[in-house]
Amino acid sequence: MVAMAVLALEGGTDIIKPDSSLVAIFILFLLFVFVMNRLLFKPIGRVLDQRERMTEGARHEARASARVYEGKVAGYESSIRNARAETYRLLQKAREKALAERAGLIEEARQAAGQEINSAKAELERQVAAARVELERDANKIAAEISRNVLGRPVPGGAD
Repeated sequence: MVAMAVLALEGGTDIIKPDSSLVAIFILFLLFVFVMNRLLFKPIGRVLDQRERMTEGARHEARASARVYEGKVAGYESSIRNARAETYRLLQKAREKALAERAGLIEEARQAAGQEINSAKAELERQVAAARVELERDANKIAAEISRNVLGRPVPGGAD
């Protein structure tokens, strides 16, 4: 190195001289580029392209699976909502039916109680009428007896 610097300072010849070796180096360089391209760069490029296609395909497949999943989840949630609504509708229908049956039973009990009350009232009125008739008869007997005892003779129109 020092010798080259000395030659350059002394006004000597150029350090790099183009000669036949330059052409050989250039041919070897081109051959090296061709061989490297054929043996290394193209296969690596194909592998990278294939990997990119596979990665992109996996991404597309994952997106499609995610869309299918979201669709199924939406369908599942919709069917749950529909089932819940149907259940509530059936519960409401059963509740209304039970309330109608309850109202019918209450009405039947009310009518039965009303009939028993009317029957009891009729029996009571019959008993009151019978008691009045008996009291009148007893009162007439007692009055006739009192009149006979007080007057000392039988009273006409008195029951004897």
